[in-house]
Order: sequence, then structure tokens, then C-alpha cells
Amino acid sequence: MLLACLLSSCQSIRDWFTPSIDAVGGVSMQVRLADVPRTFCQTDTRWAEVELGTSGCKLGTHGCLVCSTAMATSSLGVRLSPPELNERLKRHDGFQPQGWLIWNALHRVTDGQLTADYHTRPSHEWIDEALKAGAFPVIAYPLPNGARHWVLVVGKEGLDYLVRDPLTDEPKKPVLLSTLTDRILAVRVVKKAS
Repeated sequence: MLLACLLSSCQSIRDWFTPSIDAVGGVSMQVRLADVPRTFCQTDTRWAEVELGTSGCKLGTHGCLVCSTAMATSSLGVRLSPPELNERLKRHDGFQPQGWLIWNALHRVTDGQLTADYHTRPSHEWIDEALKAGAFPVIAYPLPNGARHWVLVVGKEGLDYLVRDPLTDEPKKPVLLSTLTDRILAVRVVKKAS
């Protein structure tokens, strides 16, 4: 179980071999998506002790991806709290055993209203195009301990992305990604189904 927790949604051995991109870049633009009024913090006492899928890990320690994705779904009109999304993903085979999200399950858990694009390599172009289209990029970056951490992109100021961070101490406003990291490891995009 400890190994499953170490390899859960906040970390992947694959990160050690995957190219990353700068946290700042792409097209310079000013955009702010209409998003949730508060960040879903993974340490929120209402769900911190909820098990992540069936991994044995808790949302409070490994729930950054579920919290970020719940903010994206809620911002796109499918209002789900992190434990509600977690439960729906469990019911619809939306997790791998170690707690990694299975992205094509998002369509099932939102009754066909939303979908997700899974990009195998990070790209500023994908993030910027998603923002222009009103979709929500969910990106991963490395924490100082090497773990992968996921945040929701809600806008861009010039070349710097605005994110909602599930580990934040300030849940009412987004922060600049460059204040958290200098690298992006992965990009997923949550959007309305066409």
C-alpha cells in the first residue's frame, strides 16, 4: 500500500524520463476563464480523509488531481466536489489501482457532458488553445521532493499561467504558476463534449 501511495496521482516514475517545458511561455495573452469561486483544497477537512479511488491513499495527501479535475468540471457546469467526483470515478472504473485517473472515464462520470484530452507531451500550444476555447487545462509540475503535483489553469497574464492550486493556503484566488515552479511535466484538458 505504501508503494501505491508513493506512485499515486501526485507522482509517476515516467516523469523522470518525460520531457518537460518551461512554466512560462507560449503566446502572450490576457485571459481569465470563469471558474469556481474557491479553490478545492485537498486538505479540506470535509474530504481530506476520503480514500483516493481504492488506492489506500487519502485525498488530503494525494488528491491534487481529483481536486483540480473537480474544479474544472464544476467550472464547466457539472458541479462536483472532490469526494463526489472520486465516488463517481470509482463507480465507473475511473481509476487505476494506484489512484491514477483514467481520463476517458470523465465522459462517463459527467453523463456525456464533458471529456478530456490526454496529451503525451506537454505543450504551451495545447494550454493556450484550451484557454482560448474556454476549456480547462490541468497540468502537472514537480514538487521539490520529486512528486508530481496537479493544478488547474484558469487564465494567463502575458506568458504566465494563472492556476488554482489544491495545496494553497489562499483558496479564494488563483496564483501565478511561476511562483510555484519553473517546469510543466504534463497537460490534460477538460472541456465540454462536442
